[in-house]
Amino acid sequence: MIFVIVPVLAIAFSVGLLVAVARLRPGGMTPHAALAPVPNVLASVVVLLSSFEVVTGWANRASSHPLHPPAVVFVVDVLAAACLLAYPAVAGLPHTLRNRVLVGMFALPVGAVLALSWELQR
Repeated sequence: MIFVIVPVLAIAFSVGLLVAVARLRPGGMTPHAALAPVPNVLASVVVLLSSFEVVTGWANRASSHPLHPPAVVFVVDVLAAACLLAYPAVAGLPHTLRNRVLVGMFALPVGAVLALSWELQR
């Protein structure tokens, strides 16, 4: 059930934020050039933490002495994923059907990996 709920929440969050921000944004605003490396850094953090959680969770299933990372690792992973999913809306991605679909398609695997991380750490 978590493998359905979390990806759906990720899609609703990212697309909903894109729609909400597009309605509130004044016309003609463009993101500052300093924001260009932000999605790469956020994606790296999400991949690093999620991979660590999945690998340790998988190893814990085969180990007689499981080692669980601290809960703060998962919290930081979720926060980084939320920031990564919010970035298109904050950076000024135009509010078109194509962009909503692409943001939703990007949010789907992010939510699925978070769900897998959670499931393997339990």
